[in-house]
Order: sequence, then C-alpha cells, then structure tokens
Amino acid sequence: MKTFEERYTAWIDGKLSGPELASFERELETIPEAGDDKVSVQRLGDLLRRHSEAPALSHEDFFSHQIMHRIAAESFAAPPVARRWWSWSLPQLVGAGAASLLLAAVLFKTLIPIESTAPLGAATALYPAGSNYFAEIVDVRTSDPGISATTIYDIKDNVTVLWLDGLDYLPASYKLD
Repeated sequence: MKTFEERYTAWIDGKLSGPELASFERELETIPEAGDDKVSVQRLGDLLRRHSEAPALSHEDFFSHQIMHRIAAESFAAPPVARRWWSWSLPQLVGAGAASLLLAAVLFKTLIPIESTAPLGAATALYPAGSNYFAEIVDVRTSDPGISATTIYDIKDNVTVLWLDGLDYLPASYKLD
C-alpha cells in the first residue's frame, strides 16, 4: 500500500487512474486546498519545462581558459606555514634546558634536605647532626600476654634498644640449629 504522499504525488503528476483515482479524490475532499495546490504545481512544472534550457555560451574557449587558469592558480598556491611547537631555534632550546635545570635544582634543594638527617617534620634537636642513619620503632606488640616489649632510645649514643621482658631463659651454651 502506498503512503499518502506517494499517492498525492502520483495524483499531481496525473498517474492515478480508475478506482484508485476515485478513492483518493474522495479522501482529498477533506483537504480544500488540494485542488489549488495541484494547479500551482502543474503551472510551476510547465514553467520549468519551458525555461529549463541553459543559455548558450559565447566564447566557450575563453571561459574554459579562465576556469583552468583559476584552478591552476589555486592548486599551486603555497599553503600558509604554521609554526610548530617542535621547531624551536637553538637559543630557545638552550633557554628551555637552562630553565629546566634551574627548576630541578630548586626542587632538589627544597624537597631533599642535605644538612640534617632527621626525618621530614621531626624536631632536629632530638637527632644528632653527625648521625648518618636513623631508625625508629613505631609499634611493638607481642602475641604472648606474658611477654612485654619496650623501646629505649639514648640520645647521646643515638641507639634504640628493644627490651623484651618475660622470655624463657636460654643458656649461652644452647645451640640454635
């Protein structure tokens, strides 16, 4: 079954006939401007058929020559050169390298302190300046409730001792194999 638009186009072109034409015209009785639309479309079609010829060109060779000349000029025109970010000159590269080294040195100096071996954020009075190493016991726990663990730190000697109290005695002659 054809859609309304297909039947309407066929009706305007005069291609409907017989019972199909009669049923479609009964359907068009609800659209009052259909008849006027058909007349205006047919007039437009006649007008286009009468005046659809293109005017004849005088001096076709001259016209073709101008077109070919314009095409050649546009195809050989140099495209605008865009400057790319990687096409730096030597002074620009040297300046960028020097700026990068300066930034690296500043970050190294501020983020990695060399004078003190104290941990970041620790009070430097607790840690001697001559110490090259630092150890800190953060948490001590034992699984046996009869054994207690304690840490002792000596500032003068820079020594941390882990004291375990409640272990069974092992003689010095005991072999640990």
